[in-house]
Amino acid sequence: MNGCDIIVFTGTSGAGRKTIARLVSRALGYRQVVSATTRPPRNPNQPDSDYHYVSVQQFDKWAEEGGFIQTAEIDRNRYGVLKREMDDALGSGKGVSLVLNREGAEAVKRLYGDRVVRVFIYVDKQTVRERLESKGSKYDVIEAYLGHYTDEVTYRKKCELVVENVDLDSTVARIVHELGVLKKGNIE
Repeated sequence: MNGCDIIVFTGTSGAGRKTIARLVSRALGYRQVVSATTRPPRNPNQPDSDYHYVSVQQFDKWAEEGGFIQTAEIDRNRYGVLKREMDDALGSGKGVSLVLNREGAEAVKRLYGDRVVRVFIYVDKQTVRERLESKGSKYDVIEAYLGHYTDEVTYRKKCELVVENVDLDSTVARIVHELGVLKKGNIE
């Protein structure tokens, strides 16, 4: 596979990056690689599949062994993409998708160059607040998301595709179309 075989979904927290990544990946047949994190699941009784939740000790062990292609610390929690999972996904012959913050997106772009397309997903700050409140998020979680907003939104200028997520179905359709065009090499 050449060009556009690694999609990094990045953007503002609360913009729907993980949901969009899941839907776009399914539509394009891309394999999702999820990050490992030391952050506990928001619902410990029903952990989601958006991360590999691991202990600090396990994370440190993998880091010492060179097991990550990149790591980041956000709000005192560590995140990282496991090298073995990335290699397995790339070796599968399918495209690969990841959901990463700006530091992670930059690291993957440096490692894989033109193979990477960064898709920046955003919504306005008020919409982030409303979405998080409607999900029943705690006040401190909402404030943490909003506290990162300005720093996160400025990264859009470095990304190859920027999409405002006003309507989920339209957003997914647009990204699938744009990535399909990029994959065929019609746009540089």
